[in-house]
Amino acid sequence: MADMLLFGNPAGRPAQPRRFRHFRTELDDYYNDKNVKSRFRFNSDSIRYIADLLSPQLARSTKRNHALSPTLQVLVALRYFASGNFLEVIGDTFGLPKSTVSRCITDVSKALVANKEEFIAWPSDEEKRQIKEAFFAKKGFPGVIGCIDGTHVRIQGPPRNENDFVNRKGFHSINVQAICDNKGLFTNVVAKWPGNAHDSFIFQDSGIHDKLQLEHKSVEDGVLIGDSGYGCKPFLMTPFPHPESPKQEAYNEALGKTRVKIEQTFGIFKRRFHLMHTEIRVDPSKATLLIGACAVLHNIAIIRNDVYNPPRGVVFEDDQPEVPPYEGPEDGLRIREYICQNYF
Repeated sequence: MADMLLFGNPAGRPAQPRRFRHFRTELDDYYNDKNVKSRFRFNSDSIRYIADLLSPQLARSTKRNHALSPTLQVLVALRYFASGNFLEVIGDTFGLPKSTVSRCITDVSKALVANKEEFIAWPSDEEKRQIKEAFFAKKGFPGVIGCIDGTHVRIQGPPRNENDFVNRKGFHSINVQAICDNKGLFTNVVAKWPGNAHDSFIFQDSGIHDKLQLEHKSVEDGVLIGDSGYGCKPFLMTPFPHPESPKQEAYNEALGKTRVKIEQTFGIFKRRFHLMHTEIRVDPSKATLLIGACAVLHNIAIIRNDVYNPPRGVVFEDDQPEVPPYEGPEDGLRIREYICQNYF
């Protein structure tokens, strides 16, 4: 009898009809914008904007009655980016199979990255002027057109070249290089190098390094600022490793207070998209696609002034590995000294 109660239907007892949970599948099914922002990290207007933007790539050319709309595909992807949950959990939220959730996330990510040049762009000359003025007005460091740094995004250990992805803190990661402006907009992102790659190597290998090396003619063209993990170049200012005068100390202090913008930007980026703070459970090539998609979404949020404030009490531990100081040739020392002597 016990087995019957557990696995069968006792004789003479009518079978109960199955009841299916109602799943919210479109934006209007949610109660209010607070619930939308909590679940998807964007307000309703921004989600509609993203869905409209990506609609040409996401619209299904099918005669099936139940093809997923672009809005639903965007909601599925945003929920994954916001929570970092397993695909099965995301699927349960929407009443979709794991395979469909995976396809939605991939398609939305590819569509976002295809639009990256519209949202992640190197500033024009006029924009550089505005960025320099804004940075100088805030902390007094002259000529800054961007702050550069790297951040590590956790991934699961890949089956191939696994040791390459182990960083100095002992976990597997992608080392993501980014440059931001005074508003926290990403103006350049490189998300392809494994966790053991040094920040200075990533920068020297990047297209933006080649662009600056070719186009930078004088201090008036503006400079990036970075930490001691980078080499000092005519277009990249770093701290004095051992300040020997009040001017050098003042220079270091202003640089540090200005450069914190990129650290704040990474913090906002990872709080909005919890996937960037947890472990991405896909292979490295797919992880770089997801990182790129979230970077585009980050800029869309900044451009649209769609602010996300995490709930009180939510604290993200800083588990980033320390970057060893750069050791190698530096051809920007004279410019660094010029800035130090003339502005501090």
